[in-house]
Amino acid sequence: MDYNVNNIIKLTNSIYRCNQAFIDEKFQKYGLTAGSYSYLMVLNKKPGISQNEISKELSVDKAMSARTIKKLIELGYVEKIENENDVRCFKLYITENGKKIVPDIKKVIDDWIEILLKGNSKENVEKGIQFLKSVLNNGNSWRKTQGEEVNKV
Repeated sequence: MDYNVNNIIKLTNSIYRCNQAFIDEKFQKYGLTAGSYSYLMVLNKKPGISQNEISKELSVDKAMSARTIKKLIELGYVEKIENENDVRCFKLYITENGKKIVPDIKKVIDDWIEILLKGNSKENVEKGIQFLKSVLNNGNSWRKTQGEEVNKV
């Protein structure tokens, strides 16, 4: 294989750090981070899902979800309601305060995507997305061999 694998890893890590810096700065006024806003987006689309379901949806471990959800509850963006069918499991809902900031979150994400894609043709972007999906699927295949649960893209 003649690919510069180190360059691929360096580039994806650098993009990830840029993403975190941008998102963290823009969402600081809401008390959100790059790791927490996505929970609100999922809950906005899927009200009443469980903590386990949101962990799977976001491909994060259960402990991370527990910490993030606790923080979102403290911020007043999420509420936990006991599941009548299973008292060990809670349903999660975005609150009115959470719903109020969803349009701002969407705008920030749209602005960031516009910044990232600037100067690229639609064809170039589509090729890049297909390449990244392929790389992710390869990574997920490896994770499956390690016994980890993964979500398909």
